[in-house]
Amino acid sequence: MKYDYVIWDWNGTLFNDVQISIDTMNKMLELKRYPQRLDTDLYKNIFSFPVIDYYRKAGLDFEKHSFDELAQLFIDLYSEVQDSAVLFDGVYDILKYFKSLGLKQSVISVCEKERLYHQISLFDIEDYFDYVIGTDDNYAVSKADIAKKWFADNGLNPDKAVFIGDTVHDYEVAEAVGCDCILIADGHQSREVLCKTDAVIVNCLSDIKKYLTNF
Repeated sequence: MKYDYVIWDWNGTLFNDVQISIDTMNKMLELKRYPQRLDTDLYKNIFSFPVIDYYRKAGLDFEKHSFDELAQLFIDLYSEVQDSAVLFDGVYDILKYFKSLGLKQSVISVCEKERLYHQISLFDIEDYFDYVIGTDDNYAVSKADIAKKWFADNGLNPDKAVFIGDTVHDYEVAEAVGCDCILIADGHQSREVLCKTDAVIVNCLSDIKKYLTNF
C-alpha cells in the first residue's frame, strides 16, 4: 500500500445526506416563496463551496434575505431531518479494510464540529478514526487551512496520504496539502463537475479498494 494515512471527507462521502440536502433546500425555497425547485441532476451540477455561491446558483436573492438568515434557516431545517440519513453502501467494509492494513484514518469536514460528532456517533464508527475535525461554524466556507494546519501539527508526510471526498473542494484541499486525491462520483457533485479536476474519480466506495489494489 502506497499510503499510511487516509483522510476522509464526511458529508456526501461516508454520510449520505445528499437527498436530505436537496429536500432541505427545496423546503427553504418554498418557505421563502421562490418558485423554483431543485432536482437531483440540477443540484449535483450547481452545488459548490463556499455554499454562498451554491445559494446564488440556486436563485436565492441576498437583497431579499441575507445569507446569514438563509444559512441559519437551512441549518434549522436540515437539523430536523439529519438523523434520517444513512451511511453509503460499503462504508463499514472500506473502513475495516484500511484498518486491517494498519492505515491511520481521520475525518476533515466543513461540517460544524458538534454536528459532525453527532452524525458520526449515530453509526458506531468512531473507533476507526484517529482524528475527527470539523469547523467552528455552519457557513461551509473552506477546510483547506484546517487541513494544512493539521498536517503541519502532526508532521504528516503528504506523499503518504490520500484525501477521499466527493467534491471539487476536496480536490482543492488535497492540492493545498500536497497529497493524492480520490473523488467519488456518488455524492454532492456530478461526475461532469468532478472531471474538471485531475483527481482519480471512482463511482462508489467499493471501487476505491479495487483501484488501490491495482495501483
